[in-house]
Amino acid sequence: MTVFQNIQRGLIPARLTVEEVYALTESGVLRESERFELIDGEIVPMAAAKANWHSIMEARLIRALRGLPDTVDLYPGASITLAPRLLLEPDLAVLPRGAMIRDVRGADLLLVIEVSDSSLSYDLRVKAPLYAAHGVREYWVVDAVRQTIRVHRAPAGGSYTNVAEYEAHDPVTASLLPGISVRLDSLD
Repeated sequence: MTVFQNIQRGLIPARLTVEEVYALTESGVLRESERFELIDGEIVPMAAAKANWHSIMEARLIRALRGLPDTVDLYPGASITLAPRLLLEPDLAVLPRGAMIRDVRGADLLLVIEVSDSSLSYDLRVKAPLYAAHGVREYWVVDAVRQTIRVHRAPAGGSYTNVAEYEAHDPVTASLLPGISVRLDSLD
């Protein structure tokens, strides 16, 4: 049964905490492969399958970020707890090496990247304010179709005070990771 079938049958509540999600996963009620996020305790479904452009761009970004310093780790699809009822799964997250993923909070993240094709509006209108409100210092939304990167920095009062969009030919440097720069038109 899927998480949504379990909710419909009353086997799990419609609203959960992050700790309840982990407990239900550990007990086998929820499968680790289920694709959802938890926003204000509500389970929000994610796409079951990613489109070609999304997967291609994500793979290219992973290859481009291989040169990260030894002091950090790159996590694809990590579950990030931002609050007791807020669990998001960015496409890519960069954390200090040795950080325990379940203990990481917004300010601990060095870079969060969402790759968008059909989810662009959701990533900009829903996720950006959530990341900002919880102190994520740098958030990139990579539009896999238009080949742009929208960089969000300097969170304050639930929004980012510094937002800029870069074209494929523009180098984009991560502010908390000096020396790490990405140009979409040069990714292989």
